[in-house]
Amino acid sequence: MSASVTPILRTSKERDDGRAPIWIRITANRKSRYISTSIYIKPKHWNDRKRKVRKSHELASAYNDKIRSLRLRCEKASLDADTAQAVKDEVLGKSGSVTQFFERFISRLQDRDQYWERKKYSTTLNKLHEALGQDLSWDDLTSSALSRLERHCREERGNNPNTTRKELSRVRRVVNQAIREKVISAGEDPFLAYEMPDRVEPDRRSLSLEEMKKLEALDLNPTSDLARDRDAFLLAFYGGGIRFSDVCCLQPSNVRDGRLKYRMMKTDNIVRIPLPDSAIEIAKRWMEAHGGSFLFPYLKEGDDKDPVHLRKRISVWNQMANRSLKELAKRAEIEDPDDVTMHVARHSFGDIARRRGDDLYAVSKALGHSDLKTTERYLAAFDDDAVSNLTDQIWNDER
Repeated sequence: MSASVTPILRTSKERDDGRAPIWIRITANRKSRYISTSIYIKPKHWNDRKRKVRKSHELASAYNDKIRSLRLRCEKASLDADTAQAVKDEVLGKSGSVTQFFERFISRLQDRDQYWERKKYSTTLNKLHEALGQDLSWDDLTSSALSRLERHCREERGNNPNTTRKELSRVRRVVNQAIREKVISAGEDPFLAYEMPDRVEPDRRSLSLEEMKKLEALDLNPTSDLARDRDAFLLAFYGGGIRFSDVCCLQPSNVRDGRLKYRMMKTDNIVRIPLPDSAIEIAKRWMEAHGGSFLFPYLKEGDDKDPVHLRKRISVWNQMANRSLKELAKRAEIEDPDDVTMHVARHSFGDIARRRGDDLYAVSKALGHSDLKTTERYLAAFDDDAVSNLTDQIWNDER
């Protein structure tokens, strides 16, 4: 059975000027792939029933000829291909353009269910288009073009140096993949004559133990959203700097015998860490408050079955919790309350652990890192006893 080939207007990707891209959608075995036509029009000029540009557009004839030609090429390729990706590869050829290769790279991320990576690379491709134009050829991707992308990220997008560096690093990863697949030669690598921007050490916000106590002392309705977000923040701190994504996924069974044990979503590492009395009380309070599948009532049963759905739900809750934290920080009279976010709990634990613990490897273990650079170049083999000693030192004053 040949694949279905359909021109579509992707209104979800509408640009600031109101124009949206026309893509060719190829579907086979319930999987779809897309090929860009490099045509952008306003939705009013698209006839969705006929799948063509309306005559009211001044370039309707030329655009429709291009769409028809690309559609026919896809339909021809579908006669001998059994997957949507195979059709796309046949039409574009092995190399195609930078845009086409980038889109193939993103499709592979999607096939591997790497939702957030796919989203990041899609954002990078959009910035490439904004800075350098649409359907880019490999000849267009030069060292000077990379410099233009860097300026665009900083000046037009307002990205900080580290974000700009990450965008360029993603482009470099795609280029390296193209070299490995022999789409371009190693000598054509545009990064050979381009100097990547330096990484800048970020100014991470952290709270002191005294400020944490101020948040803990706030008189809140125990079942309110503010209390939930405050307690989630405190448990993240006391639990070794738990990321909010992991806080959302914690279940009552993760807290047992005064210890927290969970698998980190980001690295898949297992973290085991003793909890101070304050954290144990928080966990007990929320176990009794709603009795759901999760420790905190952010997620519903079944939300964790689909990783894409789970990430989206966590992202929404993270935004809402961050708004609550700014209000909580104001009530606790914490300086610069607008800088307080859920991730500050992780920074705060790391900062206090670094200053009060003498076992740097235990700090890395507590944070669940698997790379030496991530925790200030101090990671190697370590064990649970070291983490226990570290946390005993940190929370000794409280007990």
